[in-house]
Amino acid sequence: MPSSVPLLHVCRGGLVESVHHGSFVVMAGEEVVESAGDPEHVGFYRSTSKPFQAMVAITSGAADRLGLTPEELALGSGSHNASPRHLEVARSILAKAGIDEGALRCGGHWSIDPKLARRQVEQVGAEADPLPRVWSNCSGKHALMLAAARAMGAPLDTYLERNHPVQLAITSIIAAFSGVAEDDIPLGTDGCGAPVHAVSARAMARSMMRLGDPTGMDAGYVACAERVAAAMEAHPGMVAGENRFDTDLMELSAVCILAKAGAEGIHGLAVPSRRLGLAVHVDDGSDRGYRQVVITLLERHGVLTNDEAAGLRARHGATIKNWMGDEVGHLEVVA
Repeated sequence: MPSSVPLLHVCRGGLVESVHHGSFVVMAGEEVVESAGDPEHVGFYRSTSKPFQAMVAITSGAADRLGLTPEELALGSGSHNASPRHLEVARSILAKAGIDEGALRCGGHWSIDPKLARRQVEQVGAEADPLPRVWSNCSGKHALMLAAARAMGAPLDTYLERNHPVQLAITSIIAAFSGVAEDDIPLGTDGCGAPVHAVSARAMARSMMRLGDPTGMDAGYVACAERVAAAMEAHPGMVAGENRFDTDLMELSAVCILAKAGAEGIHGLAVPSRRLGLAVHVDDGSDRGYRQVVITLLERHGVLTNDEAAGLRARHGATIKNWMGDEVGHLEVVA
């Protein structure tokens, strides 16, 4: 494991019951203004890379050729709940590209939202297998990849292979935004089957900062970042969904925040007006481990007001409750 530090204490009955360790980097422009743990620890973006993966729909010409809307670009930049509107938008992308839903290779799963998952069980039965692929939280991203492949004249059935034109273009995009050479970016396979890229926490924070403010980048990438950022800002509900941390963070802040969580304890965000980029990695892979840290860092750097931070803490697990709803503990940021 990296040279991490305690980020969050889980407290109960006056004792520290458990500890989440990890690292974070806060960048203002190209300067690191705060960090903890190991800024050079290399980890996978997981879904935090989705805003950059979505840019392939723009660089390929698919977005303009098909008339993709900001809402569709936002869905492709997010990890959605599979609400009826999310599914409608994902299917709209595919329909515009003339691609059947069966071409998605992300695999289906129950909704991230427990209430929606219960409705899905009622719809298809608890033993249903396989589940509809469009239900995947990644189906918007995959729909954009397929649309890009169609625009490039590239094969659809191999769009997830690492040497496919779509994936090569995405690697170039991530290299440009992270400032890491393409050959120095390790690749893995994400839960949805797509290639996933690994960079240091510092490079990830840099990429998020550039998503929010691409000043000095190639003009084509500037246009991509501005378009994806505007889509996310206008449609935060497409980036995650009801009762989800990223959507609440973007909706409840008076300052524009572009937030994107990833699996295994990864979170990245940009604050365009401050040219801030933030990346957090929690070693145990827990999303509980980063939510309060993100809120505290944004409050510490003057992005969130005290009231905004308090509201987000209350909505996203600052207190521990038992099954009767009684408060029995709390989370305390220590980094």
